[in-house]
Amino acid sequence: MKKIMLAFVALFLSVSAFAQIKSASLTASGLTCSMCSKAIYKALSKVAFVQNVQADIEGSKYQIKFKPGANVVLDDLKRAVENAGFSVASLQVTAEFPPTQIKNDAHIEYGGALYHFVGVPDENISGQQTFRVVDKNFLPEKEYARYAGMTSMKCIQTGHMEACCQKGKAGERVYHVTL
Repeated sequence: MKKIMLAFVALFLSVSAFAQIKSASLTASGLTCSMCSKAIYKALSKVAFVQNVQADIEGSKYQIKFKPGANVVLDDLKRAVENAGFSVASLQVTAEFPPTQIKNDAHIEYGGALYHFVGVPDENISGQQTFRVVDKNFLPEKEYARYAGMTSMKCIQTGHMEACCQKGKAGERVYHVTL
């Protein structure tokens, strides 16, 4: 019985380690000087699951590396930028995926969160993948409207599970993403 339990724990830990968000590239908007950039850098550095942040002042971009095994909450990154007085213009996330089939309007549970793929072909993904968050307030309004037009599901408007969603509980947070 102990061997079975150990095998189960080892399998669980290996799957958990594989299914992990590793890093992100965030572009902020509304910056006018290097002090603005520093305010965002400090705010992102204080987020509990962030290991380190590298700032590109000229491009208003931040390369964010997450702590191994940490539960990454993308809304916490957005909140940090907004609390510093700015907004997110783009967020691209890099993660390790186990073999996963995706398609347009598929809902995938990953790393403790639910992701709704928008504007993607039917395909199998695995290994390191980079996806872009296309929710409202994670990119400019015009770009959001383009992605929102790629689905008839209501959840893209609210960012929360609706009756149209196949997985999850009503009201649960769902991130809309594309490859």
